[in-house]
Amino acid sequence: MERRIALDQLDFRLLNAFIAIFRERHVGRAADALGMSQPTMSTLLARLRQVSGDPLFIRSAQGMQPTALAREWATPVATALAALESALNAPSGFDPATSQRTFTVYMTDVGQALMLNRLISRIEAQAPGVRIRAVSTWEGTLADRLDDGSIDIAFGWIPQLKARKTSSLLFKDRYVGIHDAALPLASSTHEPPRYAVADVPNSAHQIVIERFQLHGITPVLTAPNFFMLAEVLAGTSLTAAVPERLARLLARQRRTALRIVELPHKLPVITIRLHWSARTWRDEGIDWLRSQVIESARDFPPNFPPIDDARDSALIAGKPKK
Repeated sequence: MERRIALDQLDFRLLNAFIAIFRERHVGRAADALGMSQPTMSTLLARLRQVSGDPLFIRSAQGMQPTALAREWATPVATALAALESALNAPSGFDPATSQRTFTVYMTDVGQALMLNRLISRIEAQAPGVRIRAVSTWEGTLADRLDDGSIDIAFGWIPQLKARKTSSLLFKDRYVGIHDAALPLASSTHEPPRYAVADVPNSAHQIVIERFQLHGITPVLTAPNFFMLAEVLAGTSLTAAVPERLARLLARQRRTALRIVELPHKLPVITIRLHWSARTWRDEGIDWLRSQVIESARDFPPNFPPIDDARDSALIAGKPKK
């Protein structure tokens, strides 16, 4: 008896996965093409096989070869998906000069401090009617919020999105210490440094706390964000661990002179990327917004030179010590 498949047994994610594997003849490359992980693609293939009652693709030396049923499905499924995508993603005709659109952008508090002023300045000049809604929290996973359109783009160091191919490297940063420049640094032999760190939930910056614990360092202060750290440095012996670009921004902004110092143990490089969803590839508005973020990031100075302890490792009130 011929097996019949009801449409409610399939969804667009399954069908997109089927077409990607058919075209790539490889599960890993198909996953890359759709911006998902290989285990996720394998799970989708298993569901397709269960629904169809057919292996659909058979592994061989030449890759994943389609079965007779897969070849029958390929053209009508690809045609239907293309037609639906074309209907749902008609060119937006986005005009920055006249648009009144509101974009939702995910940034951490550090990202907002470093980027928002540059971004808004560019937008004001080109698109005075455009609005930006910056968010730092969300429900569910960030990947899901990008894919369902709740968030248009995400900016920052976001390891949970590293498997997605829809991203662009903006710049790299590193952790340094900041310290009240009016006070001497603690001696490494007689008076161990006292540290303050930020414990930002759902953030890659948790690595600072983990590495300190690994080296037997217990921070004197754990604050809910990086900006609180700067508030408590004045008149204390604490050294706060922060990203270097933020350290230099704080040094320029604060009345209390800050000294930038190296940390005692190496921490991972901070990789700042711009992320979006493959579903928005035809959205001219999001394309434009991505270009504004990329150009704003290019305004940053190049990588900073290594800190030189011989000249006090200092950047005081934003001005290099002479």
